Amino acid sequence: MKITRFFGVYFKYSLHDARVQKIEYIDGNLTFTFDYIFSYENGDEQPHKAKIVFEKCDIDDLEILVFDSTILDTFTGKRIELPQYQQEYSKSEFEVITETYNWGRAVFQGWLWTEGNPVHCIMNIYFTGKMVYVIDEA
Repeated sequence: MKITRFFGVYFKYSLHDARVQKIEYIDGNLTFTFDYIFSYENGDEQPHKAKIVFEKCDIDDLEILVFDSTILDTFTGKRIELPQYQQEYSKSEFEVITETYNWGRAVFQGWLWTEGNPVHCIMNIYFTGKMVYVIDEA
């Protein structure tokens, strides 16, 4: 028996190359503020100011892995929680390269830029509510 898994309609918004300016946790919701995200429609690419809100997110289940460099053959780094990330990397930007979603989980992988220097970073986000794109139409 062969079964083909379909992944649904192509979503028009992408976080690829978007940079996280700020991460906030308020009333059980985790909000990522981006400098811009992209939409793709009819062959056109458009940037948008945006926020992504993960509703009903348990902050204890947020996992942030910050590596000491860009990942090549071997790597070292640390696992940190959001308060430590907010304190140590408040002037940094996280550039999303790859975004993956499945069953109440989002994984963002990319570069954490500090003073012009990138290191690899992975954010594992677990949530039981909706993932909401808040697009600034201005």
